[in-house]
Amino acid sequence: MSTIIGIKELQRGLKKVADAAQRGETFTVVRDSKPVFRIEPIPSGSKKNKTIGDLLEAASFSHSDRRLSQKIDEVVYGSRG
Repeated sequence: MSTIIGIKELQRGLKKVADAAQRGETFTVVRDSKPVFRIEPIPSGSKKNKTIGDLLEAASFSHSDRRLSQKIDEVVYGSRG
């Protein structure tokens, strides 16, 4: 279930919201009583934060590779298995 918060409340308590999201809580942010966006935790075990070095290392493919576009997507967005 998502907790509903206003933009001003988010501004005043951003650190608390970030801490709660890190613990698994989801927030729906509203402006003028209308949903604007959602804050949700990143699932554990999903993509880890990658460095540029990690991305360059993973980008080992030849120019003649027919799956070049797909491999680039896998490097940037992660494997879709």
